[in-house]
Amino acid sequence: MPDDKVKLEGQRRAIREHINKHARYPNEQDKRTALKSIQNAQRQIESLKRRNPRLGSSREDTWRP
Repeated sequence: MPDDKVKLEGQRRAIREHINKHARYPNEQDKRTALKSIQNAQRQIESLKRRNPRLGSSREDTWRP
């Protein structure tokens, strides 16, 4: 479980970084790339939570532009 918490926080940190990039990028292709990274991290979070349902939720888990 401690490993899952560390992994979960790492994925959420990556999502926060890419949310900031998505907001900052003027180019639509760059925004799409940031969004794909966010979606990938969200899939990883979903997998972690499926294995360990006791992990809490956060806004990053379901963020959409």
